[in-house]
Amino acid sequence: MRTLEYTFDTLVEFSDVVREHAFVLHCLPRRGEGATVLRESFRIEPDMRYMRQRDSFDNELVAGSAREPHDRIGYHSEGVVRMDLSSPAIVSAHPLFKYPSPSAPADEAIEQWARGLGLAAEAFADGGKGALAAFENLGHAVHEVMAYEPGSTTVNTTASEAFAARSGVCQDFAHIMIVALRSVGVPARYVSGLAVGEGVTHAWAQAHIDGVWHGYDPTRDQRIDEAYLPFAIGRDWSDCPIERGSFWGLVDQTQTVFMTMREV
Repeated sequence: MRTLEYTFDTLVEFSDVVREHAFVLHCLPRRGEGATVLRESFRIEPDMRYMRQRDSFDNELVAGSAREPHDRIGYHSEGVVRMDLSSPAIVSAHPLFKYPSPSAPADEAIEQWARGLGLAAEAFADGGKGALAAFENLGHAVHEVMAYEPGSTTVNTTASEAFAARSGVCQDFAHIMIVALRSVGVPARYVSGLAVGEGVTHAWAQAHIDGVWHGYDPTRDQRIDEAYLPFAIGRDWSDCPIERGSFWGLVDQTQTVFMTMREV
């Protein structure tokens, strides 16, 4: 069990004023599955109307809007969360996590590569240590085959495109792992959040094995432990972006993100 204190700040700046700005944010801790929120707060600048609610994946989100002209939006989330993964809950996996999704489509090249590793449905059929070993071996293989190159992909890059280039960032590594798992019938999902030691948001993959969601970080090449704090889960990045919005205005925009997380 670990108690984690986090801060998360994002500033989006526009080259000119924008109007009729509507936004959705996933920047709050996801409750349950080992996470107990002890303290948590959120604020946004400039002052805008917003409400907190849950999406279809049971992620907590902030949805808001601002009609008044503005040239920036900043939001700050902070809190303390106790993480305890010692007794994971037995849960069912929704069937949608077994099928291709926008950022993690079925891909023949990834499937052939995974088969070449020996990944097969039989490895997961009986669960247990064999299934977990296959899961970890896949995560390690993704780490080995992909080069971590910030700026080489965007949030719109698919697993297929990143795998063809053999480079990307954490979301691409997670997407490739998800595609490979689904290709052999294993329900898999995407997680966005924070990890101790990261200066920005992070992403990893989960597989449903023996009724439990197990996580692996192919970017760092390690199993998910209590040093990771989930913000949101979904089929892939498109279900749980940290920030998404629309507005009136022909502008360029830049985003600055800074986070801290430490054990207390």
